[in-house]
Parts: sequence; structure tokens; C-alpha cells
Amino acid sequence: MAPGAHFVMSWLSSVPLFKERRERIILTLAGISPDIDGVGIVIDKLSGGKTDLYFQYHHYFGHNLFFAIFVSILAYSFANVSKLTVMFIAFLLVHLHFLCDIIGSMGPDGYHWPIYYLYPINKSLELTWSGQWELNAWPNHVIVAMLLAVSFLVAVKKQFSFIEVISPRLDKEAFIMWHKYVKKNT
Repeated sequence: MAPGAHFVMSWLSSVPLFKERRERIILTLAGISPDIDGVGIVIDKLSGGKTDLYFQYHHYFGHNLFFAIFVSILAYSFANVSKLTVMFIAFLLVHLHFLCDIIGSMGPDGYHWPIYYLYPINKSLELTWSGQWELNAWPNHVIVAMLLAVSFLVAVKKQFSFIEVISPRLDKEAFIMWHKYVKKNT
């Protein structure tokens, strides 16, 4: 799945569990954190194709058990309330990320992106699924549409949205604009 889908899915997972924005942000970031190992794509683009860091390292450094443990410990250390719950949920969200990638992240060339779960200790354990669909396949589009629809419903009910992760002020402005739009059109 694309990082945006992981972002929204992680935020939605945190909303029913925490009233505190800080904990929702921590968990949202935990859920997208495995894709940190995809940053090589930026260097590859800037190098004009002289490097191949994305394909060499994506699904290695951030997509393994040890990274999940590391992120969980970080989440614990940054949380203000329910630290153990935040740690446990962060661990689960990182694994949800892995599962989603195993299901729907096949490359356009048909390459099944495996998860090297015990990397760097053991590179031979590859988690993959023969039914993996392409990253840009229709099931991922449907999942993203459903996530956005649920996010919209949650946002209307809670009066905050996943925009809060980026900027609480921007989130508030979005609701002011939404209320103006609704008032004008009813």
C-alpha cells in the first residue's frame, strides 16, 4: 500500500483509543514509519538513475521485527498517557503495515515485494503472498476511498481529522470552512 493509505489507516486506528492528539500522532507516525526505508527513491531520482537505493533497501530496514520493536519503544518513550498501550498499539500498527504491504504492494514489473521479517539477522525468511496485487491496482484504490470516507465520518463526529497530524491550526481551519460550506448550502 502507499504511505498515504498507511497514514490514514493508522490515524483511524488511533482515534477510538485516544482522546489525546499527541498519542494519535505517535501512533499515526508509527504506522507509516516502516516506509522510512523507501527514502532511497529520493536519492535515486536526484542521482538521475545512477543509484538504485530504493530497490536495494526498501522492505529491509523498516520492514522487520527489530524495527517494529524499535518503533514501539520510541512510541512508549514519547507517549504521555497509557504508555504501555501506546507501545503495544504501535507494534500492532507496524505489523498492520507489513500485512498491507504483503497483500497489496506488488511492483508494476510483477515483483512481489517480500518482507524480510528477521533482517538483519536472517535475510532468508521472506514473508510474501502469491496473490499480492499491484500497488496501483483497484483494490488499493477501493481501500483508500473507504479509508477516506470513514475518515470524513469520524472527522464530522469528532470535529478533528487526520490533518491534525500535520497541523492543528490547518485542521481547525478545514472545519471552519466545512461549517461555512454546510451553512451556505442548507
